[in-house]
Amino acid sequence: MEKITEVLVGRLSVGPLDDRLTFLVEKINEVIKPPKKASVENVNIRAMYVVNDLVNCHGGRFRRDDLAVLRDLICDTPVLVGHNRSGAPLARTFHAELEDKDGVTWLKSYFYWPKENDSVQDDLLIKIDSGLLKECSISFTYTFPECSVCGEDMRRCPHDIDFARLDISHPHFIYNGITQVLETSLVYKGSVKGTYITDKLSTWPHSNSCLNEVRILSLPENASCALAKKDGRQSLIIKLA
Repeated sequence: MEKITEVLVGRLSVGPLDDRLTFLVEKINEVIKPPKKASVENVNIRAMYVVNDLVNCHGGRFRRDDLAVLRDLICDTPVLVGHNRSGAPLARTFHAELEDKDGVTWLKSYFYWPKENDSVQDDLLIKIDSGLLKECSISFTYTFPECSVCGEDMRRCPHDIDFARLDISHPHFIYNGITQVLETSLVYKGSVKGTYITDKLSTWPHSNSCLNEVRILSLPENASCALAKKDGRQSLIIKLA
């Protein structure tokens, strides 16, 4: 069984939604550095659940470590429609996180585009929020399709993808040696089952509620933790002795 060791550093989304929006807008200015500074008033922000660690319809799979690589590479890449690179981008990705949902690890990427004037209808916003533009896909480069059975190059090893049973227990390949994310796209049908776009910008189900307790699954023996509240904001404090 693969052993996972991680150090998570970040900000908990336990405060009001305005706090999360402020954090994301700050990320736009930090990562993209637009000539006109982004603000809550002049940008729209949405998020994509774009890929996960299950076997996709092509017989490929990302390990959790691979998703972490994509998380770092996807920032400051364009958002297109249908992987069509002949026109200008519709939006831009500026932040990404890994999120565990029902036993599946997802790459959740955040993208933004400028708000229209009050007198102009925002066609992209309407299509996304109405569910007309719903699924998404990622374009990336990698160096080695690793066979899940023998670890060799699946283009040359004796094992074949079992397209009738696309799951982790049957032959598939792993995207090894990911080098670049080119873009993400709004598509008619994603190769990863269950992709979708959301206006829920927090990883917590109730971003406007305060948490009275947090479950810690694992901590070093010399660590202690506590919830603290200051100026209306809650934080999780972890202390190493």
